[in-house]
Amino acid sequence: MVKSASAVPLYKQIVRDLMDQIETGEFKEGDKLPTEAELMERFDVSRITVRAAIKELEDADIVERTRGKGTFVTMKRDSYAADDRESYTHSCTLSDKKPSTKVLETSWVYPSLKDMRFLGVREDENILQTRRLRLVDGVPTVLETNSYAPSLAFLDHEDLSGSLFEILERHGITLGSNERTLQVCFANAYEADCLNVEEGAALLLFIDKRCDITGDPIFLSRQVYCTERLKFYL
Repeated sequence: MVKSASAVPLYKQIVRDLMDQIETGEFKEGDKLPTEAELMERFDVSRITVRAAIKELEDADIVERTRGKGTFVTMKRDSYAADDRESYTHSCTLSDKKPSTKVLETSWVYPSLKDMRFLGVREDENILQTRRLRLVDGVPTVLETNSYAPSLAFLDHEDLSGSLFEILERHGITLGSNERTLQVCFANAYEADCLNVEEGAALLLFIDKRCDITGDPIFLSRQVYCTERLKFYL
């Protein structure tokens, strides 16, 4: 049962409860989770709270929703990782494009399940999160959301409208390995508004798990690319 008096938000308590059931095998790969109505009754919470919990599990690739059928524990699938060795700013410059960045939001938030797993932070530990809109020749092209390790708290006082990599270099942080995954997603209302596309439009979603030279995790980046304005060379 979730506790309304707890410092941990209700939806995160539901996430923890469902994760416990998945990890202990009560829900196995491919199993269907209870419906929203059943979860609302079970935890005595609103539909909004239940949907926030399911969204966090979905973002962490723990569950997947199928329209008209329900929410299921994700089946294991093959993944392919690539190393992104050049910054967005440098890549644009090499292509004779003018990059610019608009900082939409800088805030201290509770970490998502994916943040906790990669950054090694507690669920009740606030972390710095930024949301930036990256433009090419003035046209919005990428919506980026970054979650940072506690060691990068100084970024709260930096101008993030330029290259993040250059800021880190100035602070003596040398970038190390980067695990990058790619999948297709579909624009939600917020992403559609930022990128000037129709809601539901196909987008490319990159997830970067960036470490420093010693292998310590420093930030997790979620980048949504507008496919209408990009060409990738592999």
